This record gives sequence, structure tokens and C-alpha cells, in this order.
Amino acid sequence: MDFQLDIGTLLYLFIFGNLFTGLLITFYRFHSPKDMASALFIGSKWVQVLFWSSMLLWDYLPHKLMIPLSNLLILLGGLLEITALMMMMDIFGRKAKLYFAVLTAVSVASFCIIALFFNQANLRVASASLSVLLYVLYPAVRLTAGKETPPLQRITGFVFYGIAFTMLGRFFVALFFEPQMGALSANMAQYLYYVGMFFMLVTGTAAFILLSNEHSYEKLKRIATYDSLTGILSRRAFLLEAELKLALAVKKGQAYSLLLLDLDHFKRINDTYGHDKGDTVLQEFAFTVENNLGNGDLFGRVGGEEFAAVLYGPDEADSSLKAEQLRKAVAEASQAGGHIEYTVSIGIITVLPDPRASVNMLLKLCDRALYQAKQEGRNRVVRYSFRD
Repeated sequence: MDFQLDIGTLLYLFIFGNLFTGLLITFYRFHSPKDMASALFIGSKWVQVLFWSSMLLWDYLPHKLMIPLSNLLILLGGLLEITALMMMMDIFGRKAKLYFAVLTAVSVASFCIIALFFNQANLRVASASLSVLLYVLYPAVRLTAGKETPPLQRITGFVFYGIAFTMLGRFFVALFFEPQMGALSANMAQYLYYVGMFFMLVTGTAAFILLSNEHSYEKLKRIATYDSLTGILSRRAFLLEAELKLALAVKKGQAYSLLLLDLDHFKRINDTYGHDKGDTVLQEFAFTVENNLGNGDLFGRVGGEEFAAVLYGPDEADSSLKAEQLRKAVAEASQAGGHIEYTVSIGIITVLPDPRASVNMLLKLCDRALYQAKQEGRNRVVRYSFRD
């Protein structure tokens, strides 16, 4: 027994499917921060509702009006959805914008030429199929490229490849095998096309929601991990990473140095020049120190103008040299800036840690050395000695 799908029923399925999806995403993002990707995705669903609805009107309104309008709507709906997904994955750059701008212009122009001079249904289907193929091929390639591509992103890319393959088959059938084929013709190529579009509706929505959650999680993770002003590790993240470094030092018997760095007379800078200038000083200071640390070192902001660093491996002599290098680099950078001069006091401690050692204990001891540096006149490095 032959299995056939009713095209009219499928059109209603797409209308209500996109309508439900549009409402679902609208309410899902209603209490969330508004972003362009979500707005474009929601807009794509409403445009696609209009597209599928317009196809039901082909028998009642002039084809010369409805067919170009429907074609424009499907191109716009697909473009908005693909753009939203690519923006959510941070891969919608200048090249992508140029690609889709040129493709849209060529697609609209070619369809208009066919409609005006070669007004055959199969040519229109072939032209639309080729346009959709090229629309989905670009994100398919981008989403599956690279060894470090996340699994969800890769799966979404393979879905786009599936849609592209379906469009390729539909293009060849319309162009070479079914000269009377129209958008509502009932044949295997059309069934595969509509099934593919339904699959894209479901997977595209699921992918967007999952990627949206992943994006929100990564944003919250960045906020929790990095200081918003200086871009270096926040206090909590620094302490967690410092504990991991300490445990590694215990395991491997490596030297572990902790530095506390405090900008001298920072309150005076804020009072004299204002908090905006104070923030600029903090940013410049963090940039200078970070650029003078090694790749394996840790650096974080643990207070207002107080920072901390962990040097893993260097002994007392080498860590003292590094601390002095940091002090000089800060002084030179402030003088080179030509506006506000500032210096830093540094307390340092180096240990060969045992399992009883903790970062909090080392911070307290290091703070004593920092206090001594302040008492002795600032702009200096003082090492904590266990003989004191």
C-alpha cells in the first residue's frame, strides 16, 4: 500500500507548529534579559507562520502576487532563524553578514527573473531549493569546523547538512525529473522536503533553547570568575585556583609563592582625581602585572586595591626577583602614562608546602609582610620570614 502525505495537512502542521514555537519562546524569554538573538529567533517564527499561511491562499489570490510574496517570506524567515542561531554561538561575524547579504540579493533577483521571464513552477521550486541549500550550507560548515567544537554545536551543524542534502535532491528532481513539479506537488521529493522542514522546526527550536541556556550559563560563569573592572580572576575564583595550585605543589614537592600587592595611597588617588581615574589606575595596574607574570602564574583581585598572585615553582631567590620586577614595572608604567603616578607595596611568602598548609593561612602570613612594607615607607617588597 502506497503511503502518501496530505500537503494541506502538512501546511497546517507547520502553521501551528511555528505559532506554538513563537509563543513558547516569547514566554520563555519574557522574564529573561532581552537580546538580539532571541528577538530574531522569535521574529523568524512569526514570519514562517505568515509563509505557511500564505501558501493556503494560492488558490484564492493571484499567483503573480502570492508566489513571490511567499518566496520572500521563506527567505526572510530562514535568514532570521539562521542568524539567531549563529549569533547565539558567536559565529555571526563580518564574513557571515556579507555572505548572507549577497546570497539574499542574488536569490531574490534570480527568483524574480524566473517569475517574469520563465514562469514555470519547477524552475521556481529549483531556484528556491538552491537558495535554501546555500543558506543552510554556510552554518553547517561553520558549526562543524574545528576539533574543539562543542557537541551540541556540531549536532546542529549536521542537521543543517541534512537539510542541505534534502534541498539538493529537491533541486535536481524539480529541474530534471519533474517538469510539472510545483511547491504543492505530491511526490517523494516534496515529502522529503516537508519532513526535512518539520525536522528543522523541531531541532532548530530545541537547539536554540539549549544554546540559550548554555550561553546564559557561560555568561554567569564569566561574571563569577572574572573581576568586571580589571578582567582578572575575582577573589573567589582566585582562591579556588590557588588551592588547586597548592595541592599540586604538595603532591610534587614544588615551591609555592604567594604575593599580596596593594596600591599605595589609592584612597588619595580617588579623593584627588575621582573614582573614574581610580578605576583607570586599577585597570592599568592589573594590565601591567598580568603582562609581567608567567603563563602558569595566577593573578586575581582580592579586595578594592588589593591583588594577589601565585608563583608555582620558583624558590625564594627567584620569586623575590619576580616580585621586585613587578614593583619596578608598575612604577615605570605609571610614569610612562604621564598623568597619575602610583606605586605598589608587595608582601611575599614562599613555602615548600605540606598537606596541612592552606591558602588562607598563607594569606594571613603574607599580609603581615605587606603591612611591614607599608610601615617601612611603601613602594617596596617585604618577604615574610618564619624566623620573625
